[in-house]
Amino acid sequence: MRRLMMIAGLVLFTAAGAAAQTDMKTVSAKDSITHGEFAQMVMSIALGYEEATPDPVTAQEKLQLWGIVPAAWEVYEPLTHGELSQVLAQVGIEYLPAKPDAAVSGTFVRALLWREVGKLRDYNARRLGHGFSANHVLDSGVDRAVSPSDFD
Repeated sequence: MRRLMMIAGLVLFTAAGAAAQTDMKTVSAKDSITHGEFAQMVMSIALGYEEATPDPVTAQEKLQLWGIVPAAWEVYEPLTHGELSQVLAQVGIEYLPAKPDAAVSGTFVRALLWREVGKLRDYNARRLGHGFSANHVLDSGVDRAVSPSDFD
């Protein structure tokens, strides 16, 4: 009897784990974002885009033009952890996903971009010359800060 209860418990435990994994896949697929939505997030968070955030197609085209995301990306394809890792590595952020082929949720990407916003903005200032880096004076090739006392 005791052995039968242990087997029944094991079967229920295994079934519950499979059900939980199915629910997780459904939630991640529902909450996943596309390449275009990722481009919009980068424009609004990491680049400090002050105008209205462009539509997904325009946002991705701009990031492709600037060399931030690959030219081969399709706007409405889901973003994977592996793709996110490659883009972040390009700007000096190390992210090693456990499942590179899994879809990424918008909540995860938003949190990650905000966590690394300083590095992303510094990269952008160096690459594009916009100058909204904390050390943009050095990025521009100036060897020291200019002081009013330097003027005659």
